[in-house]
Amino acid sequence: MIDRLELTSQRLRIRHFTSEDLAACSDFRRRVFQVDEDAESARRWLDWTVASYRELAGLGQPPYADYALERRDTGEFVGEVGIVPTVVPWGALKGDESDDLLSPEVGLFWGLLPEHRRLGYATEAASALLDFLFGRLRLRRVVATTEHDNLASQQVMNKLGMRRRQNPLDTPAWCQVVAVLENDQWRPQHRNGL
Repeated sequence: MIDRLELTSQRLRIRHFTSEDLAACSDFRRRVFQVDEDAESARRWLDWTVASYRELAGLGQPPYADYALERRDTGEFVGEVGIVPTVVPWGALKGDESDDLLSPEVGLFWGLLPEHRRLGYATEAASALLDFLFGRLRLRRVVATTEHDNLASQQVMNKLGMRRRQNPLDTPAWCQVVAVLENDQWRPQHRNGL
């Protein structure tokens, strides 16, 4: 399907991780996702991520993976974005307690190092990924999920034009807020006015 994903926006580049990204990746996972791992675990995660690019492309699957996010002008690592399989409890979101079935969806995520937050990078990077997902892959819809108290991510969802729904269930925590964007609602010019 896609052999190599590299996207650019006005200020950012989204690219595959490489083995040279171990230190930046490990630092990011520790500082942003609070992942406390030893060097061997960090190396295994990075090796798995790098291998997944090739394996998913070979299977003709969407490029589900984490991607490095860096500034175009300096090459400085600022965070990660990704395309992930996500299960959504649509019944709970619609208030139908009898519908407890989950639906697989294509999810979008972003995370930035603290010193690079509040600069519009998350919205800019997510916009570039949405252009790719809706334009090149022709997906019907994309979702993003977060916790009730992650107001910064919810603000990004709003800026992208996503419709947010509150999950009345507290678990899983990462799915307390589900935002949805349909292909026909996406306007690539969203990224120009950020």
